[in-house]
Order: sequence, then C-alpha cells, then structure tokens
Amino acid sequence: MDVVDERGRPTGEVAWKSEAHRRGLPHRCFHCWVWSNDEADELYLLVQRRAATKETWPGRLDVTAAGHLAAGEEPLEGGLRELEEELGLIVEPGRLVPLGTRWVDLEIPQGRDREFHHVFLLFDRTPPAELRLQREEVDAVLRLTLEDAEALDASGSAAAVEYTGGGASPRRVSLPDFVPNGDDYLRRAARAARRVHAGEDPGEVF
Repeated sequence: MDVVDERGRPTGEVAWKSEAHRRGLPHRCFHCWVWSNDEADELYLLVQRRAATKETWPGRLDVTAAGHLAAGEEPLEGGLRELEEELGLIVEPGRLVPLGTRWVDLEIPQGRDREFHHVFLLFDRTPPAELRLQREEVDAVLRLTLEDAEALDASGSAAAVEYTGGGASPRRVSLPDFVPNGDDYLRRAARAARRVHAGEDPGEVF
C-alpha cells in the first residue's frame, strides 16, 4: 500500500498492510455504504458482518463494503474492485456518490490502524439475499432501516435482518456490535442516504 502524509498524499513509500498496521503508518482505504428501498418503499442501509477470521475486528458490523487501496490505486478504481469482490456487485463509477474522506486512528491487536477512508454512497436494488459474499471477508450483510440507523445511538438497539447463505434471520443490533468509531459514522451515512433519496446533494459529509 502507499504510505501517505497527514493530508492523505502518497509519500513515495510503500508497505505491506501488516507492516503499516504494526508501525502505525498512515494509508488509504475505500468505504461504500449501500442503501435501497423495498416493495413498501421503506428505506434501508446494508451493513456487513466482518468475517470471523479477519485479523482486525472479527465478527463486528461495519460499512457495507471496504478495502485497502493497493499502491498506485485510485479510490474509485479500488472501490469498484472491492464492491465486486466482497458483494458481487459490478457498478458503473458514476453511480457512486462521494461523501468525503474521514480519518481514523485506532489501537488494534496488531499495532495501530491509521487510515484515510474515501467514503461513497451507492443506491442498489439487488436483494440482500442475492448478494455474492466473499466468505474470506464478509460473513453476512444486515438490513437496517434508515430510521433505526439514524436513531441507534439514542435508542440503544434496533431490529435488523441478517442475510447469509441464502437465508434471512431477525437480529437485534446495538452500537457496540460495530467497529468502534468516534464520529457518528452510521448516523451520518444514513442521513446522507436520506438526503440523496430526497433529491438533495448530500454534500461533503466527512
């Protein structure tokens, strides 16, 4: 991966992901929140359950699709690759709505995770049960209404539907089920989807 400076610009140094995490080297990632509406026009957001075999945050809930950018790779280029690999979605670049870039700095068992996330939003009508999940990365996807996603911090928990292996199961989710963040990530993404649904420009959310 490209090692980047404090503004997210490549420094010319490259490192393996394991080395970047061990040394706390800043690097870049792609994040995409997928949202849609059902037959009753209820708006929902999809989140992924990270594979239990992942080195960082195994089994936690996270943004719908994400991945590290390879050295020399641009956010959209890497993003289209990640959407196809993790969810089986082949997407035209123009369908991705940019929401800005967020910075995270988290202690992890492997060291320190310092990342710039290039965040996008995608409206997609593929039924959640029909997504082709990359088992090495994603155990399941969960459907959460936009209303519940926006209110989860205040409500404490919400109903969700988990899709894996072609089946669907009801679940209760709460913020501790998610990868830790300190910037109200889930709520801000849900509100951006609501603005897009209303025909508004979501602006630079991050």
